[in-house]
Amino acid sequence: MAVEGKVAKILGSNEIVLNRGRNDGVRAGMVFEVFSPEGEEVWDPDTGETLGTVEDVKAQAEVTEVKERLSVARLQQNAQSPFGAVDIGEMQENLQRMFGQMFGDDVRIQGFGTGSPGDPDLESMVGGPLQDLSKVQVGDAAREVKRR
Repeated sequence: MAVEGKVAKILGSNEIVLNRGRNDGVRAGMVFEVFSPEGEEVWDPDTGETLGTVEDVKAQAEVTEVKERLSVARLQQNAQSPFGAVDIGEMQENLQRMFGQMFGDDVRIQGFGTGSPGDPDLESMVGGPLQDLSKVQVGDAAREVKRR
């Protein structure tokens, strides 16, 4: 049976602590997938009824250190996730290039959130605080990935 647990702590930008350890069968080298415990609700486009929820895997993490009741795992880069680490400046440059090709070089994409005076931040533009759902958070579920 696969080991299941939760993210107990975030260590820096690429390590997490899981609330499972040696006592639960965790060993160094094991790989866990990390996902939001409540999943994402899916709605039927024809009827508008909910079809249920699906898991959205945020990351995979390989266990590097194991103690009795916890383990430390290093987050792995996920090439499948196009939204992994989004650089707003890079995104703006890409949009500028695309719009320039489509509408001419005189079209300018306005900046946001760059800290310039009078430049609104993204949260004020969308009317509230943003939560990055792609990032691993304390409380996210973790499940061992069985290797074949």
